[in-house]
Amino acid sequence: MKRIAKIYRSDVLVIGGGGAAVMSAVQASRAGARVNLVSKGKAGKSGNTIMIGGGFGIDGEGAKEILGLPSNPESTRKKLFEKLVYSAFFLGNQKLQKLFVDKAPEAVAECLEWVKDSGSLFIYNPASSSWFTSGAAFGKAVARGVKRGKNIGLYEDILVTDIIKSDGRAAGAVGIDIYSGDIVRFDANAVIIASGGYQPFSVKNSNSDMTGDGIAMGLRAGASAADMEFLLHIGTILEPEYAKGSLLPFLLSMGTAPITAKMTDLDGAALPFPADKKYKTGPLTGKVNKVLMAQFYGKGIYEKFDTHGNAFYYDYSDYSDHEIREGFKKFADAHSKLHRDGYYNGIDLARLAEDIIKNKKRMKVTFGNEYSMGGLVVDTDFSVAGVPGLFAAGEVTAGTFGAFRSGDGLTEMLVHGWIAGKTAAGYAANTRPVSSGVEADAEEKAAALLAPFDRKEGVSPVEARKKLETICDAGFDFYRGGSRLEKAYAEITALRSGLDRLSVVPNERRYNLEWLNSVIVRNLALCAETGIYGALNRKESRGTHLRADYPEVNNREYLFNFIASLHNGAIKYDKRKPGSFYIQLDTENYPSVADFLAEKVLKES
Repeated sequence: MKRIAKIYRSDVLVIGGGGAAVMSAVQASRAGARVNLVSKGKAGKSGNTIMIGGGFGIDGEGAKEILGLPSNPESTRKKLFEKLVYSAFFLGNQKLQKLFVDKAPEAVAECLEWVKDSGSLFIYNPASSSWFTSGAAFGKAVARGVKRGKNIGLYEDILVTDIIKSDGRAAGAVGIDIYSGDIVRFDANAVIIASGGYQPFSVKNSNSDMTGDGIAMGLRAGASAADMEFLLHIGTILEPEYAKGSLLPFLLSMGTAPITAKMTDLDGAALPFPADKKYKTGPLTGKVNKVLMAQFYGKGIYEKFDTHGNAFYYDYSDYSDHEIREGFKKFADAHSKLHRDGYYNGIDLARLAEDIIKNKKRMKVTFGNEYSMGGLVVDTDFSVAGVPGLFAAGEVTAGTFGAFRSGDGLTEMLVHGWIAGKTAAGYAANTRPVSSGVEADAEEKAAALLAPFDRKEGVSPVEARKKLETICDAGFDFYRGGSRLEKAYAEITALRSGLDRLSVVPNERRYNLEWLNSVIVRNLALCAETGIYGALNRKESRGTHLRADYPEVNNREYLFNFIASLHNGAIKYDKRKPGSFYIQLDTENYPSVADFLAEKVLKES
């Protein structure tokens, strides 16, 4: 029985709908390839693209020399490269980090052409050689980038589920048309995965689309993944419900409003941030505050985790009602060029101010998951190690940011796509179209997709996903400890082993959320298990991996990457020491993550 409803053919298949995917598609098409771009949502209007809350930058030398813009002379290529290496806690791939610095001006220049054509507003700041924008503005530019490209077929609202292979190399992918329920197949000489990272928690700082699909399908195809234990968390609104998931708390902490909150736990006890100048950040190191806040505020939160969970207050009780209203109004005015008047990313700031006042001048906040540093292992041409014909770009990869992302994710996606698109097009042009084994592999994967419909009883995919998030919330959150990690690892391995009993009802394939979640939970569970394993066995703190029981940054014993791969369905783990291609690795230990950052990143900022 044929299970594949439609087949589409191209030279290069790109999976994703954000900046990395679109840049990959544009560059591949410019190199002469016929490209199919497949997105789970709408290109430029889904994934983390729509949640952009800040901006992106490059080095000052590149801004001046390549883009002809004024810049901070202190922002040199050398300093940006060193910041990436040190902020990654030496776990990054220094060759990829150098590419990030060297190629960013050219990739950003391409993006700025999309911006110009689309009429989007990007505000340039010479002090940091960066552009401030919004998700809507960037999404509009990305959508324009697709239209500027030639020979790009756009397929939206399709959840790609698996890579198909022929003779050991990538030959395309299969997926589900969300609205029709059809299983479709995309044949290609080269495949680029640019579908983003993974966020296995109940509260994300972005949205629910970061489900590890690309990482998981890469692993099942024979790739390896690294650094899965490193997940970035930042201040995120928990209540009121209409603002849940917003990164406003982090922005408010960065001096973007005329009022400053005190941090307290839910009992009202202060959560202090040291006044020591060694922890002070500058215009080029502001992102380091994300880790410092997690460490300093997080310690007190973790100590009462059993009582209150991952929650604390932004307390504005030092201000009058009028000052709170005026403070949020001025914040809204400062962002009015990029957002609807009085709003920030759809949140009515006047209403939020009133709700804070009513709640004893407190806003309930959590540390929400923003970004995952871990992902597929790639080479400097963004080919995926171990799978010929497979490439990856953006957050779905590992190596650029190591243990902590101090650089801009938007810059990363543009640089990766700029290179991956060209190299994938070159590979496709010099490779014969595949034929043997593709149909059989695609039909086998389609049969696995439909299997949950045949089970009259079993595990609900939606309930399994909720269970997964509960496991990760309790044991794999922004602050970690051995006993919680041990429990989480036992529970996630048990959950993943039971996913072969997923059952989907009703027997209707059109926009069936249970069915879609049967794919998503399989992907998230694989990513979460590899991440929890790394966190459990990394008995130290490093970057965004904060262990309450092992606060020391232990370079003498733990300066290595955990590498995960699948062998007959079982996960195998290896350790790999990063290369010191340009900067020697650090052999010293540090009392804490904050002390490492103060010494290696902030000392001269």
